Amino acid sequence: MKVRIYHNGDDVFIAWKPKGFIPGCRGFALLRRRNGVEEVVSTWVGFAGEKHKEGERRASTNWPIQKYQWTDYMAHPGDKVQYRVLPMVGPDKNNLHPDAAAASHWTEEIALTREFAPNIEAYFNRGIVAAQWVSRRLGVTDGDLKTQKLRTVIETPGDRFRNYLFGPLGTRLFELMADAADDKREIYAALYELDDEQLETALAQCGPRAHVVLANGSVKKKGDDQNKDARDRLKGKIDLHDRMISPRALGHNKFLVICDAQKKPRWVWTGSQNWTKTGLCTQANNSVLIDDGELARQYRDQWELLKNAGAATPASLKESNSKRRDADVGSTPVHLWFTPTVGQVDLAEARKIISGAQRAILFLMFNPGPKDSLLNEIIDTARAGSAGKRLYIRGAINQDPSTTANPVQLFDSENSVKADFEVVLPANIDTPTAWFRREMLKLPGTFAMVHSKVVLVDPFSAHPVLLTGSHNLGPKASGTNDENLLVIRNAPGLAAAYATNIMAIYNQYRWRFRRHTQTKTKRWNGLEDGDGWQKGYLKADSAALREIDFWVGD
Repeated sequence: MKVRIYHNGDDVFIAWKPKGFIPGCRGFALLRRRNGVEEVVSTWVGFAGEKHKEGERRASTNWPIQKYQWTDYMAHPGDKVQYRVLPMVGPDKNNLHPDAAAASHWTEEIALTREFAPNIEAYFNRGIVAAQWVSRRLGVTDGDLKTQKLRTVIETPGDRFRNYLFGPLGTRLFELMADAADDKREIYAALYELDDEQLETALAQCGPRAHVVLANGSVKKKGDDQNKDARDRLKGKIDLHDRMISPRALGHNKFLVICDAQKKPRWVWTGSQNWTKTGLCTQANNSVLIDDGELARQYRDQWELLKNAGAATPASLKESNSKRRDADVGSTPVHLWFTPTVGQVDLAEARKIISGAQRAILFLMFNPGPKDSLLNEIIDTARAGSAGKRLYIRGAINQDPSTTANPVQLFDSENSVKADFEVVLPANIDTPTAWFRREMLKLPGTFAMVHSKVVLVDPFSAHPVLLTGSHNLGPKASGTNDENLLVIRNAPGLAAAYATNIMAIYNQYRWRFRRHTQTKTKRWNGLEDGDGWQKGYLKADSAALREIDFWVGD
């Protein structure tokens, strides 16, 4: 059996492929060797109709996995891990034993590090609340979603639940801020939103060495300020500059530059995560930390341009933004775009990357808009095919961006004619089942569930390409808003990390989303006590088999 593993420093994605159909196989057990200690990975769902306790977990030797991929959320940053896959066979669910002859070998040991390319670190939060562990942690019942309890959690610095939700991303950001304050370093930030007590405190601790251009968020009336409370609290404590451009445009950046001891730009932190409690805790977000003086200088220069622009977007700023910045971070080529640009030159490069995909496109998006976006380009590429090969295309998007005038055919069957195309929208378990509690889809009063803006092309090729940053990947982001977009090439470890994160989010919503489109009689109700479940996955020339082949490298 072939097994491949990928990680993002926090989760591990495992994919496997047997030589063929295994008679009597009721699923697979997954073994984990963590820091030298062998253990059986547990699962949460057993066989249809089986009696169990609410929220019970059992070893996958008893409740095996009836599919060919698994995301291990129980691994931890810093762990060294290996995995082995065992087919569990027998005449029925009560008499299972491993088929040693068909089992895999142990995978090579990997360390869950945070540096995925020389001088490039990537971080992800755990901000999905449509999950069983969140419901159990909050004590959610059928009639009470405990939304106020979740609000209290994410508003309380130091709360263990909050810390788990913001995950490695929040942990690293607070480390960076604390180190900058302790070392008396100059920092420069351009922020769209600011609404978190712990982040505001971290900025205040840097004092006048914290230089912040703060926009006014997204408002409907000129002069309104979504960040008024934070602005009032920090005025006089840090070097604060206003960029009040909404509703004409959004000052949508969320980048941080940290200087070295000589006050020269050294590190840049950027991505999709807004500096808010919801950005940290209840939305899926990503950030990168890059240690490169030249790239950090480019961000520092842009900060200066934004500060000097005040509430305006002069033509000189657009002209400057329309020239791509390039840097070599170690051996990794990085291209940087700031917006607004003239003529969508940033999107032109991105469209060329997408249309040139040879094997796969993976993506996460918030709302790129209904027309001329990178989502439209991905859909067009799916329909066109690629040099006789079927592209593997998977993505999750926060909401359907369609309008009446410009419908986006997210689920049009034409998208699957020449590509294995599938996109999901966030969904939850809205009524309890035999195995699951009711779930909260999102925190009421908020809009974002998937907030990352990521496109990943050919992640396991010799030349993977990652697009990430604050950019919403549509024409408004390109031509109107303040944004930054990073294009990172030829970084296979970084590509694998983002592939792991994308699939963790995609798979979290995949079954839930499908469930909402199915009749109750066809909804999945537990494991099948038989071996027929394999047939749909292993059918020759099927999309399911091609998905398996993609992840195991065939």
